[in-house]
Amino acid sequence: MAELLSRDDIDTALAALPGWSCEDDKLVKRARVALDSQDGLVEAVSQVADAMDHHPVVSRDNDSVTFRLWTHSAGGVTAKDIDLAARIDRELSGAGRDEGS
Repeated sequence: MAELLSRDDIDTALAALPGWSCEDDKLVKRARVALDSQDGLVEAVSQVADAMDHHPVVSRDNDSVTFRLWTHSAGGVTAKDIDLAARIDRELSGAGRDEGS
């Protein structure tokens, strides 16, 4: 099983992940994304998540996409969640989308 990160470890990692926060033992980011760009972003993130075998919870509204990451089997945030958050940020910035709200 993956090892849970301490709150200090999470805070250190979040310093390098602008726009991400830790809420209820989950990494959370709400990114402003135009409605007509959301499908492409979600598909790109899905491909990354499939390759990692680690899937975020994604919710969408008119002008944003929210990602929630945690390792279910560990019951909180692990290094795998930090890695996926960084990869999601690369998808956001690579597509020229606003990375935070």
